[in-house]
Amino acid sequence: MAGLACAKALVQRVADVTIYEAGAAGRGALWASGGMLAGGFECAEANASQAFTKLAQRGMALWSDWATELGTGNIGYRVGGVVSPASSDDELDWLDTMAENAQALGIACRRDIDLPDGLQARKAICFPEDGELDNRLLGPRLVAFLREAGATIHEHQSVVSLTSENGNVCVVTPSGHHYFDAVVIATGSDACDLAGVEPALKRLHPVKGQMLSLEGAGSVLPFCVRAQNAYISQKQEGRFVIGATSEPGLSDVQVDSTAINALRHRAECWLPALTTMRLGESWAGLRPGTPDGQPMLGAGTLPGVFIALGLYRNGVLLAPAVGEMIADVVMSGINTPLEFASSRFELR
Repeated sequence: MAGLACAKALVQRVADVTIYEAGAAGRGALWASGGMLAGGFECAEANASQAFTKLAQRGMALWSDWATELGTGNIGYRVGGVVSPASSDDELDWLDTMAENAQALGIACRRDIDLPDGLQARKAICFPEDGELDNRLLGPRLVAFLREAGATIHEHQSVVSLTSENGNVCVVTPSGHHYFDAVVIATGSDACDLAGVEPALKRLHPVKGQMLSLEGAGSVLPFCVRAQNAYISQKQEGRFVIGATSEPGLSDVQVDSTAINALRHRAECWLPALTTMRLGESWAGLRPGTPDGQPMLGAGTLPGVFIALGLYRNGVLLAPAVGEMIADVVMSGINTPLEFASSRFELR
């Protein structure tokens, strides 16, 4: 998602853009995600820094423009808010902490709201400016948009190495040597072949996430549920997407029925109406994590190489803002915030 967003920002600044994708464009972590645009919730739950909050808010604001360009219905985009419920005492404390964090960060948050119909909880708060989209619609639509805009996309073509030669960056693939003024590395959690060239890649680690979907006749959920132990999102064709486990260090995408059943049970506790629905599918994906949970954005080690790495579970949310930020660096030399520089790990 980060790579496609950088490509979009650059091609719209009249750059000649070529994308090398090891698999199928628009798949990977994007396809496996939940399509959350929950900047308010994410920042409040993590008590995020001002720099990350600003990036998330920028991403949220740009999604409105993206929806206009890509077609709101084409990507299932909506801003219905996030409702966070609580039942146990610990969960109530979690809500209070999030509300306090939101106030300190200037994030819109409504406390002590009336419980929506069908939601089983003692209390809930709402982040009214948060939204969501259908990530499986977004991937192919964004790929088509880039091709229509003139970008060249090479699928199933891994990058073997990068070198700097005579002021250009040489990208080596199985098909040959290709030369560019600038290269953006925007891989997922696994890019071992390039770790010797770009040390930032050594800081990435996979965080496995398992999810499921439910199908069948059911009521419309006009908002997204973000509880402490699960989230529930209904896509525009009616299916409910439930996520997600968080399993650091695991790099497989095998599905564990025990984990899936536990995740479904948690969701059904919040929305009992889900018990009548049938399992649609279950799957797993890999999030690209970093040691401190922050993305790595900006200039890389080699001249002409830039990085957009480690967006973890906020790849969709942050993508438009990350794309614009990297385009600023590439085209105008504007520095990214020091908080996101990969060099922060070398200084510790």
